[in-house]
Amino acid sequence: MRRFNFYQFADYETPSLKLLHNPDVTVRSRGVMEKCTYCVQRINTAKIQAEKENRVVRDGEIVTACQAVCPAQAIIFGNINDPKSRVAQAKAEPRNYGLLEDLNTRPRTSYLARLRNPNPELESAS
Repeated sequence: MRRFNFYQFADYETPSLKLLHNPDVTVRSRGVMEKCTYCVQRINTAKIQAEKENRVVRDGEIVTACQAVCPAQAIIFGNINDPKSRVAQAKAEPRNYGLLEDLNTRPRTSYLARLRNPNPELESAS
């Protein structure tokens, strides 16, 4: 998701606020188009914890902020290189598509098309 940054969040002048800045998240100035970072700080936390325990990151261990607050659990985040992961199985579905994929933009986010029946009379006939 992209959004236009209308606000001036970056305050690098006030000395007491310098310690508030998260080095993993960039705060850009007003007038810049923002793009989702997929909660890079949560990804790094899970990777560090898995490395401490000498294991790989488990499927579903990384939960982005938007995924955590979605009541319908419509957002899936994971490793698409692992064929057993939930996100890889969703990407393998024929309903999967990416925006502007035909222009070779290689989008990181993909969507599942909604199934709907445009002719309900066919459903009652079977």
